[in-house]
Amino acid sequence: MLIGKVVKSNSHIDYVCRVYGPGEVPQPPTPEDCAFGTFVRMGLSDSKWLIGIIYNTMLYDPDFGTLGPRLSPQPEQGVFYPDYLNEKATLVGIAAIGTMWASGNVLQGVPAIATSTDAPVEQLTDDQIRSFHQGTNPLQLAYAPLLLAQNAALTLHLLRQVVTRLMTLFPEQIAILSVLQDDLTWKSQVLPLGGA
Repeated sequence: MLIGKVVKSNSHIDYVCRVYGPGEVPQPPTPEDCAFGTFVRMGLSDSKWLIGIIYNTMLYDPDFGTLGPRLSPQPEQGVFYPDYLNEKATLVGIAAIGTMWASGNVLQGVPAIATSTDAPVEQLTDDQIRSFHQGTNPLQLAYAPLLLAQNAALTLHLLRQVVTRLMTLFPEQIAILSVLQDDLTWKSQVLPLGGA
C-alpha cells in the first residue's frame, strides 16, 4: 500500500515521509497503515528499494500560532479560494535499515545509496517482511545494532515492536525472539533509571 512520499532526509539513514491525505490518492492510508514500527520500502529504482521502519510521527499545521482575524471561516475557504491548498500534513520519520532487490537479494544495515525526494513510500506486505529477514540463518536482524547506536529515546520500544511483529511472522523462531524480547523489555525499564 502506498502511504506517501519522501520529502526530506535528516541523515543518510533518517528520512521524512509526508503521508498522503484525502483526495491525493484513491485510497489514502489510515493511521494504522503508518503506525510506529511499520516496515516500509522507499523507491530507488524499478527493482530496488530501501527498507525502513517508521519510528516517529509528526503533525504539521502551518496555521498554528496565527490566531489573527480571518477574512472567511476555514470551511468556506474552499468556496472563496478554490486554489487554496491545505498545508496541514502528517509526517513520519523512517529509519533506513537495508536494501532489497526484486530478485530477492537483501542487504541489512547501512544502505550504500540514498533515495531521493518524492520517492514513493509503500507499506511492506508480510511476505516482503519475511523475505527481508530470511538470510543464510533462519532469521536475520543485522540492523538492530544500527538502530541501537542511534541512542534515540524510542529505539528500545521500536525494537520491541519489531520483535513482536516478527514473532507472528516466524512462529518457529519464537523461543529465540522471546529471549531478545525479554532483554529489550529489561533494558527499556532499567536504562531510563540510569542502569548499565
